[in-house]
Amino acid sequence: MNGAHRTDHPDGDDDMKVSELIELLEEQDPDAEVLVMSQPNWPFELSLAGVTTREEMLRADRDEDGDGDEDEESRLERGTAKNDVFLVEGEQLRYGSKTAWSVATR
Repeated sequence: MNGAHRTDHPDGDDDMKVSELIELLEEQDPDAEVLVMSQPNWPFELSLAGVTTREEMLRADRDEDGDGDEDEESRLERGTAKNDVFLVEGEQLRYGSKTAWSVATR
């Protein structure tokens, strides 16, 4: 389905994987700015502050709390994984377009 967000993902999973995101980004201009469109009902364009993983956040929290011996696996919530990847939103730049959700490629 060209240009529209599919809910019937081929592998039956609606979760986007890193490999799928990389494949989608490879089709884009490598010099284009990366933005995040947020909130379908009242959309905003946001800058992208960076990328991190759940493991990096758990490690930083553990180091900050001084819990160096605690197993990271025991701190995971059900349905989460250490290798989960987060695109971290930056600043709100301007109002966005509701159309983004109907034309997003998946």
